[in-house]
Amino acid sequence: MTASSPWYVVVNPASGRGRAARQWPRLAEALRQAGVSFEQDVTREAGHASALVSAAIERGFRRVLAVGGDGVLHEALNGLMSQQAVAPGEICLGAAPLGSGNDWARARGIPADSAGAARVVASGRCARQDIGRLDFPAQGTRCHFINVAGAGLDAYVLERLPGGVPRRLAYLIGLLRSLASFSPPRFRLESDGSPQDGPLLLALVGLGPYCGGGMRLTPQARFDDGRFDLLTAEPLRLPAELLRLRRLFDGRLPEERFAHYASITRLRVDAEPGVAVQADGQLVGHTPCEVRLLPQALLALTA
Repeated sequence: MTASSPWYVVVNPASGRGRAARQWPRLAEALRQAGVSFEQDVTREAGHASALVSAAIERGFRRVLAVGGDGVLHEALNGLMSQQAVAPGEICLGAAPLGSGNDWARARGIPADSAGAARVVASGRCARQDIGRLDFPAQGTRCHFINVAGAGLDAYVLERLPGGVPRRLAYLIGLLRSLASFSPPRFRLESDGSPQDGPLLLALVGLGPYCGGGMRLTPQARFDDGRFDLLTAEPLRLPAELLRLRRLFDGRLPEERFAHYASITRLRVDAEPGVAVQADGQLVGHTPCEVRLLPQALLALTA
């Protein structure tokens, strides 16, 4: 892969409530002006990006740009991981943040404006990044994630997000609504061989610091340190402790007594009753699940 290698661009026109469709022509022109050679495809349905990316890599592309939000990036990653042509570490994956959340691109410093994003793509600067793998033994399925995965309240909120508002506000509204109806299940965790058993709001692993449209649940997480940051959150006493939720956004959640952190590489999650699991903001399955870190497994576009 050289500096002049062409990019394969996959566009989700529905991202950002149609923002990606509206902004893509401007971004395409900015890429051309920046001297970026690329081929593009537009997704038609859920899962389409994975199939497109896998086929593009098998045709010879070694640089992939996901245009939209965290959802199309998640699909692009899984298409990259499913292909058999080359090792994933030979491919550079990037994102142009035209979706609602854009948490991975935010952490990577990729601008949301077309000219800024095109400059980063044209630079071709890629860095090694860890990725995560989720296995669902009861369902016989597997997926990979590039930023964050969690079981419990965070996935429960995603099932109940209001439409028509920015992602960060939507998540906050969904969280406040969900806290009233969510009953913390009894989690059984095993992280790097250490067991934990008891009621929790959620168990979440972060490769990067942001999720949910800018929340900083794992503010110390790094993409390249060969570790997950594991967050487990105890049930809150409502409404007395509601104000503590402001720490979800200001990076000071580790100061709160209900939040507990650990640095791990493997995790097994079960819950009674079972709970939904999300990866990169996408609902991907239900507990039980196993989480494994794949160190330095990918090249990632970075500013």
